[in-house]
Amino acid sequence: MSKKDKPMRVKLIANPGAGDTRLAASRFEEVTNYLKDAGVKVDVAFAKPKKEAIPIAQRAVKEGYDVIIAMGGDGTIGAVIRGIAGSKARLGIIPAGTENDIARSLGIPEDLKEACAIIASGNTRKVDLGCITTKDEKNHYFFMMIAIGLTATLYPMVNDVPNGKFGGVMEAIKTILKYKPNPIVNLTLDDDSKIEVETMLVTITNTPITGVKNLVAPDASMEDGLLDISVYPGFTKAELINYFVKTANEGTTPDGRIQRYRAKKIKVKTSPKLDISSEGIIVGRGTAWIKLLPGAMRVIAPDPGAGAEKPQEKNVKKKPAPVSPVSV
Repeated sequence: MSKKDKPMRVKLIANPGAGDTRLAASRFEEVTNYLKDAGVKVDVAFAKPKKEAIPIAQRAVKEGYDVIIAMGGDGTIGAVIRGIAGSKARLGIIPAGTENDIARSLGIPEDLKEACAIIASGNTRKVDLGCITTKDEKNHYFFMMIAIGLTATLYPMVNDVPNGKFGGVMEAIKTILKYKPNPIVNLTLDDDSKIEVETMLVTITNTPITGVKNLVAPDASMEDGLLDISVYPGFTKAELINYFVKTANEGTTPDGRIQRYRAKKIKVKTSPKLDISSEGIIVGRGTAWIKLLPGAMRVIAPDPGAGAEKPQEKNVKKKPAPVSPVSV
């Protein structure tokens, strides 16, 4: 058989601990049956906890799998993305977590049969991928968001609350009360524009939604070759928390104080040193170098417009004007 006629090899990496674990076995059986009925034969690997997904995905790439399907929540899907980044393998997504922000941004439905049908369709997009380097972490890939400041600090504490684990809530409350309200963040965008701003939070996003389906960057495109930067000067701790409560589940709350920029490369430096997280994982403090890799990820998904992401032609590509004042 020629290479052209060689059957497609598909790996399914499933996290049985994602979402409602009581339904894990039945959901997995449904997915494998739906894929089989659609003519997609898969080899299966289980990844629990989700961090196991990275080496499994890396091994699948080395073994020559054409499509690697991630079944789980955003943590599992993000881990598989980091495992296949830089390869030619295509990513398939079966959303089976609590929030499923990656799938929602891409327009992949939470209905298992419909998600399997999209994989069977083979419709492939080349989407952008982010990469961050800090003093503690080199070339850490991300698909959704980098957070600098208060949200980055709080997320690891409350990440397990949706799963009924409340141990970090008191720690989060104590952190909010002690958090110093006047940090300075310096941003250098594309080696040109410089921003110095007094703020407790900066978000740098590739996708429109993240967190609890928070519509952090309403105009973000995963095909425009730019990261969307949001700066929150003048927000108190209570106002920041309230803002993200209101933007949950794709709620929109316009606020003229938010400064928005776009760039391909961003250097971050904070004083004092603030926590920097990549999709809920603390990757460093104080200083980071962030860049976008245009079209670096091939994902099987509907065309733009099916989910939270707007079609690219509706997004305005604007570069920030050089600014340097401290915003209070």
